[in-house]
Amino acid sequence: MIKEKGFTLLEVIVAITVMGIGIVLIMQLFSGGLRSGKVSRDYTVAVVHAREKMEEMLINPVAGTGDFGDGYKWQTEVMPYSLTEEDSGLLKITVKVSWATLRKDRAIEIITLKTKPEER
Repeated sequence: MIKEKGFTLLEVIVAITVMGIGIVLIMQLFSGGLRSGKVSRDYTVAVVHAREKMEEMLINPVAGTGDFGDGYKWQTEVMPYSLTEEDSGLLKITVKVSWATLRKDRAIEIITLKTKPEER
């Protein structure tokens, strides 16, 4: 009696199933990494835009809204700031940068204090 060497049909099906599950898991990890990279890029661009706008606000603090032209929008606020009831001579400057994604709208906000310019 000659015994043939090889895999049975059941062994081949189990091997293909295990390999398929492994490939699906690897693809999910890869797409998750790409998604995380995109979110990180979006936040980095928003921070750069916010810092750029904040630099402008420190020179000329004026409230307003606008668009950077690449899908990011900005909004600025300028308010007197004081911990007590007397005027401290400080301005609270807020810059908010927002953008839309497929899932939801996102935004960052940076705040700083600046001394009021001297009136002449």
